[in-house]
Amino acid sequence: MVTILLTIAAMVVSAGIGAAMAHHRLAQAEPAPAAPNWSARSGPVFLFRGDDLIDATADAQLLIAPFAHLPDRAAMLQVLAPHFPDLADHLNAPIPMRRRILHHCDDEVWIDLDWPGSQMRLTVSGTLPRSDRPEHKELSLLRDVIRFTPQLIWRTDSNDVVTWANRAYLDFWDRLHPGGDAALAEKTLFPALCHQTTSLRRIAVPLPQPGTDQWFDVVTVPQSADILHYASDANAAVRADLDRRNFVQSLSKTFAELSIGLAIFDKRRQLATFNPALLDMTRLEIDFLSARPTIDTVLDRIRETRILPEPKNYASWRDQFTAVETAAKNGTYSEVWNLPDGQAFRVTGRPHPDGAFALLFEDITADLSLTRRFRSDIETSQAVLDALPDAVAVFSKAGTLVMYNRPYRLLWGMQPDGGVEHRALGSELADWQSRCLDTGTWADLEQFIHQPGPRKPWTDDALLADGRLVRCHAGPIAGGMTLVRFALAPVSAPSLRKLTQIDPAIRAVRR
Repeated sequence: MVTILLTIAAMVVSAGIGAAMAHHRLAQAEPAPAAPNWSARSGPVFLFRGDDLIDATADAQLLIAPFAHLPDRAAMLQVLAPHFPDLADHLNAPIPMRRRILHHCDDEVWIDLDWPGSQMRLTVSGTLPRSDRPEHKELSLLRDVIRFTPQLIWRTDSNDVVTWANRAYLDFWDRLHPGGDAALAEKTLFPALCHQTTSLRRIAVPLPQPGTDQWFDVVTVPQSADILHYASDANAAVRADLDRRNFVQSLSKTFAELSIGLAIFDKRRQLATFNPALLDMTRLEIDFLSARPTIDTVLDRIRETRILPEPKNYASWRDQFTAVETAAKNGTYSEVWNLPDGQAFRVTGRPHPDGAFALLFEDITADLSLTRRFRSDIETSQAVLDALPDAVAVFSKAGTLVMYNRPYRLLWGMQPDGGVEHRALGSELADWQSRCLDTGTWADLEQFIHQPGPRKPWTDDALLADGRLVRCHAGPIAGGMTLVRFALAPVSAPSLRKLTQIDPAIRAVRR
């Protein structure tokens, strides 16, 4: 027992001598600074000059004793960093200043930092909690969530004074006020918010760059006398809304300039969108369409304005509404509405996502009139050709039979199959040769039809198998095409011209 007491006394004396020597060296190095107002609950104290520990209390030495293999400053951080995660940042601050760092789990434990002269003094106040306890681990996790969340979280009192804020809030305040060192109560970023009930507001905070804002969705949650606020970045949502608004405006401008009437019905069968052309074509009032009527009401009103053709059986009128809607949703509705005043509308149904569909109204009155006029001109031209006594055929530059008349069909025995576009010059020449004696007429005619450049009219005679003489005339017309005319020679008495002309029959025999 006496030996133990002597050993403890020796340790105390040795510690006291060591401390006295350290203080003596410090006094020789520079004047001792004025002692700060440390808390009476102060615990371990470390005194550093740079990275060198020049003094420490006994309990401070006990804290770092398990890490004797590390440098003194690293050993201290090894012990205290789990309790004070920001300690290294504060120690490396570019401008040393006295500050207090709270424990990340226990507000009754903190560190006081001070820089007397060229030294750094670190004092731990309170008892460091054991980090292996479950409640401490859970509290540590919750503090880490608050600390590292990108969401801005802060608390205000009833006077809208900020009483607490997380790191994201403070970092954003520093971003707006670089170099500022305002008190927490002055770091107000948002206007006064509702204190009565939980609310959600979208708020813009002006950034230092001119004309730029940072948007937040701010949720306010009353907590008895205090209010908690949560601000989430809403820039992406704001940009999406702006892009959507611009897109809708572009579509609206496009729809407004369309000459086709447009009516879009949503999945509830109500009119969602229409353009000015629909008003002009259907003569419906804008107030009526702005009230978002159903498709039944729209079609019924169109019928009243005599735009929709009157059905023969009025009892099936509502069934026709259903058929129009179903076909439009399937994308199979396309009809021409012929109106009593001579107008004609092509109405087409198109399906849209989520059960919506659109009806397109296109005025095709001019197109139908032009088509009818063309058809009338073609029928008139064909009637004129059929009235000619001679057989007439027109060939394209490529040698395709374009058109012919009734005498041509009767002369060469063609079937009225209407397949003119598939008949080529080669097949026609074969028919002509099969019905005539063998002469060189058809080879010359084929060469004339395919001849490029300017051409002079060509004439020759051919003899049918029944002995009738056919006079062939070919001449160029517009577009490089060739008009071929076959005229049967009239039966007449021999004449001087006949006697002096080479007989096709004799020429055929000679060949």
